[in-house]
Amino acid sequence: MIEALRKHHNDGRLYERRADTTVALLQLENLSQEQLVERAKIRAKTDPLYLSSECLLHHIRQSRRNNSDRFFESLFRVLLARVESAATLRSEIYRLPNGKVAITAFGTKVREYVVDRFMVRLMADRDGYDERLDYFEVNFAHAIAALRSTAKSKAVVEERRSQPLSANDDEEVSAEVEKATGTFDPFDVSRIDDENYRSRLLAAIKNLPEKERHVVALIFKEYPIESNDPDKPSICRLLGCVEKTVRNRRDRAFEKLKAALSEEEIDA
Repeated sequence: MIEALRKHHNDGRLYERRADTTVALLQLENLSQEQLVERAKIRAKTDPLYLSSECLLHHIRQSRRNNSDRFFESLFRVLLARVESAATLRSEIYRLPNGKVAITAFGTKVREYVVDRFMVRLMADRDGYDERLDYFEVNFAHAIAALRSTAKSKAVVEERRSQPLSANDDEEVSAEVEKATGTFDPFDVSRIDDENYRSRLLAAIKNLPEKERHVVALIFKEYPIESNDPDKPSICRLLGCVEKTVRNRRDRAFEKLKAALSEEEIDA
């Protein structure tokens, strides 16, 4: 017997799982815990034995009845990996010089928010019953997307608060900024191969405001600021900005990177 969900719509109706989810849950009723764990490990959604996240979550919630921590932990690891993947903004992923993939500070904030909020709901459900998880059994992808959207909005607000009021893209970069930056090139080939320097540089780039960080990332990938070739993408074209705006963002970013790297060298 599949336990009904408890959360109500505003009009009083109970939330109901989608028909395909209900059918799948009925088919899974006769499987052992070991068989369910093996099904959960299947990653390819095209595999006919793939366990949907709605079904996976249902069995995780039901595991509190069976008092089986081992079964819970096995399924939980799989579901957590799915939540982390769904919470990761692909636009905030970039590749490090060593070939490894990393995520920006903004993307990290969004992912951490989504995972944290989901975990709060799941732990509360383990202690009793948390109706906030019911919609995840109805439409898991949409529920995560809603958390992700909220996380993005909050991260944007925080980022705007952290940006100095004087950083206007349309204003000329001050002489002080130009003087401070000088001929500084954070991607100087004589230093970029040094693992310690590269690590400190990437950490400093992650702390830049979003707009400046995007410009720096594209410069690192050797995109030209402007291009007369319509088939050759430029930073201006990719970001939808005029050349002056891109150069202002670059100069401000380079000034901050120079200051950050200099401070770390002094502290070392």
